[in-house]
Amino acid sequence: MRRLVLVPLAFAVSLAVPSCVKTVSGTPLPAVITSDTSARLSPPLTQPPLDTARFEADPCQALRPEQLAQFGKHEPPKNLEPIAGPNCSWAGTDALIDTTVAITINTKSGGLEGIYLRRDKFGHFQPTTVASYPAVQAVDYRDAPKQGNCVTLVGVNEDRLVVAYTTIRDRKHPDYSSACKVSDQAAALVIENLKAAK
Repeated sequence: MRRLVLVPLAFAVSLAVPSCVKTVSGTPLPAVITSDTSARLSPPLTQPPLDTARFEADPCQALRPEQLAQFGKHEPPKNLEPIAGPNCSWAGTDALIDTTVAITINTKSGGLEGIYLRRDKFGHFQPTTVASYPAVQAVDYRDAPKQGNCVTLVGVNEDRLVVAYTTIRDRKHPDYSSACKVSDQAAALVIENLKAAK
């Protein structure tokens, strides 16, 4: 049986889409109003847009050590090739037990709308909300969330996504067969930190 291991480098949303919205560090971003809303596929942003510049500059600051500890023990963080945007990965210390977590600030997929435009490319595609922001759980392999793997993408402004990848190694973990709960949790922590950023 095929087993999917999710890492940012292999994730399908790495397809680049040009970005036209600039952010200013430390200030709220104005909502972007488009002239053609009838064709929109993704849910609209109803919360204040979040400035991701701080974590784009240093994505390994997206999760604090005490937050990361909620997912187990981890090796020192590593930056991977930024195909979809700046990212950081924390591999589980024990490959058989600890949960691997990775965060990407996706700057190249055209925001949540860009993901919806590719929705047919995913085996598992489930709209949701995270910290009141529109989000989707999207994975190439349909049964991945039942096997410890999930990816949650949250639209925090019109052209930026907070993306949380989690791989649960421990088959006895209470959320092993519902892994998207864990990726949702990781994404929510990043949003909490974005809101707190000054």
